[in-house]
Amino acid sequence: MKGSLEHVPASGESKKKKGRTSSEASFGAVVDRLSSRDWRFLIDLYICRCMPMSAIVHHYFWNNPAEDPGYAAIPKGEQEELDSKNLKTAKIRAQRNLRDLYAKGVLEKSNALPDELDKAPKLRERVRGETWYYLTTRGLRLVEIKIGVLEESKLSKLELDMERAKKEHFWELAKVYLEIKYNQLEQIGAKQFVDWDWHPSLSIFGNKDLNIEVRPDAVFRLDEQVFFIELDRSTEPVQRSPFVSAKDHQVSIENKLQRYKAAMHHKDAPIIQKNGIIAFIVPEAIYDARLNNIRAAAKTVFKGLDTQVFVGRTIGDVLSQRFAAAGRKDG
Repeated sequence: MKGSLEHVPASGESKKKKGRTSSEASFGAVVDRLSSRDWRFLIDLYICRCMPMSAIVHHYFWNNPAEDPGYAAIPKGEQEELDSKNLKTAKIRAQRNLRDLYAKGVLEKSNALPDELDKAPKLRERVRGETWYYLTTRGLRLVEIKIGVLEESKLSKLELDMERAKKEHFWELAKVYLEIKYNQLEQIGAKQFVDWDWHPSLSIFGNKDLNIEVRPDAVFRLDEQVFFIELDRSTEPVQRSPFVSAKDHQVSIENKLQRYKAAMHHKDAPIIQKNGIIAFIVPEAIYDARLNNIRAAAKTVFKGLDTQVFVGRTIGDVLSQRFAAAGRKDG
């Protein structure tokens, strides 16, 4: 319009202001946009330490069509087509959601195959495998605020990164946690952080001087019962060797049980610790020999108190044994 004033940008001033990117969003803006599913995933990732894309799709994005009442009446060929379609949709939704969380600065990821990268280019089959997700420092602090982690119990990013050296071990342990949460306790309405807790790599002490210590792979609390989780990969001998003089320093299941006994039954130990259950989970056991050998070692060490040690291939096996033992005791 003639005679109207037109704003002339000053030197260095753009006519269009540049919007703030997702990664530059304030901490509060990130929190405000997290859905209940985002929180559930981030809390699980904090406890699991790491998680592959396939598990994320399965636990948080896939709607199992078999749960539909009319699914059984559909011909098998149509069922397979429906399963494939649902899985494809779940993957797309997961990728979109994770890309958003990554842009917000709470996630980091890795999918490189170092052994393939070490080969000559013409010998490489592929250089990328399944994508694994981890929390960033921002993600760690965000979850710790959400679930109320005490200052002295907070994780350091350096510690989390160093645990990647044992990624396979931590993921096997994480699968036990996910089994408990989604296939055992969620179905009966048990609330996490109220009715039950899971603490990876938590030391327990037998006395006030802290010189009697044992470090289970995880501590699982269900109401007033504590389980000390030991994930057995069949790499440690069960009994101590009679040909080595320094038996107390040998690595063995029997020696580990001796440390548990000292920590759990010390006069200074709290009652909940004295009544704890040692749960050996042996996921790779093909035969029962390994399981029976651990049970025999428990009888040797704990004598009349070997009912404090349960052995199974899954956490479900251990819980079933515990509830059956409790039923016999009550009966």
